[in-house]
Amino acid sequence: MKHDLEFVELQKCSLNGYTLIEGFPGMGLVGTIAAKYIVEKLNFEYVGYADSDIFMPVIRIHDGMPVRPCRIYACRERKIAVLISEQVISRQFTHMVAKKTAQWIDGKGICELISLSGVQASSNSERETIYAIASNESSKGLIKKYGLSEIGEGITTGITALILLELRNSKAKAISILANVQLAADYKASAEVIRKLNEMLGLNLNVEPLLQEARETEKQLIAQLQKLRDTKDDTERFEAKNPPLVT
Repeated sequence: MKHDLEFVELQKCSLNGYTLIEGFPGMGLVGTIAAKYIVEKLNFEYVGYADSDIFMPVIRIHDGMPVRPCRIYACRERKIAVLISEQVISRQFTHMVAKKTAQWIDGKGICELISLSGVQASSNSERETIYAIASNESSKGLIKKYGLSEIGEGITTGITALILLELRNSKAKAISILANVQLAADYKASAEVIRKLNEMLGLNLNVEPLLQEARETEKQLIAQLQKLRDTKDDTERFEAKNPPLVT
């Protein structure tokens, strides 16, 4: 069975020349936490979503209504868009999702991509350091421009890494910024990412409410991800006990 990912626009919104903030779940859930905080605190407009049969049938409820797991928000005044996913992309679908996302970015004329992610902290003294990876040589200029610490050698994984790879030959400049993480859902790291985005994009976001709400939000996100894992485990156990009939 062939799987696909479709970007659906709820309203016409030209993203030509926009900066896109990408927040897929990764290490420390930094991308999801920070992106969700940005769209809520700055009142971004909900303009579309990504639809696919690869998403698990576990949907978050907000204000009494179901919320799509992968959504697109935009702020016309700032020319900033946000792509946020609240579901982890299964490994077998990461290449497809990365390719489709890169094609959508190019098709919409987005000029800059800033992916939000995390990296394992090596020491407490480096907790506030924000690292960066660029998709190509021209994108490295963003690392210098914003005073980020370039990761010269190493290994990166996941959907964010593959999106950068897919954008190597794109006109869009693309970087991933990574905060040091120490927890499964690291709100301190997410706050550090937002502080850096304040410098980069002039968001002027106060991160103190994020830190104050961290404990409760952490419980909600971990519970949601646990439900996804439990659903997947239950499905696998059922399939193991009830193999398909072959005639």
